[in-house]
Amino acid sequence: MKAIRAYRNTANRGRALEDLVELSNERYRRNGIAVIHRVPAAWLPIRDGRGRIVSAKIEKKAAVDFIGHVLIPGGRALPVAFEAKEVSKGRRWPLSRLEEHQYQYLADCARTGAAAFVLVAFWELGRFFILPFSVLAIKEADRRNGGPASVRAGEQGLVEVSFPDYLKAVVESPEIFI
Repeated sequence: MKAIRAYRNTANRGRALEDLVELSNERYRRNGIAVIHRVPAAWLPIRDGRGRIVSAKIEKKAAVDFIGHVLIPGGRALPVAFEAKEVSKGRRWPLSRLEEHQYQYLADCARTGAAAFVLVAFWELGRFFILPFSVLAIKEADRRNGGPASVRAGEQGLVEVSFPDYLKAVVESPEIFI
């Protein structure tokens, strides 16, 4: 198993959590519990005058970080779509860190019966939470109307999870997420 790397620059912000999720996802897949894949961004190569690739830029952002499905009681596969976000210091995650296209994708998934959520790591606290889309939608509407612009670790509506079994809450209580 590869170790979780420490990422210090902003280009790799979020990568430690994504690596942790990918390790857990491999375990879920091996155990026949879930199949969750990371969604890569589409890259456009930039070539020099000789046709050699010298750089690349993002052509199209991925809708969210992860999609797939998880088995829930009764043997049914529940579609899952989520975005992974991190807070390196402090107890608050600003709602503005979720881009509009990510919010809209999660809204579409929730509307069609998928478990849609944001997985937030609060590294300084060593705690992880799932913010179900139903709660996110309320908080986002409040924010747009001048309400709180962030979510605090442990506040009502967040579901605390741990690794490697971060999907346990989704499996045990799917009604919270759909």
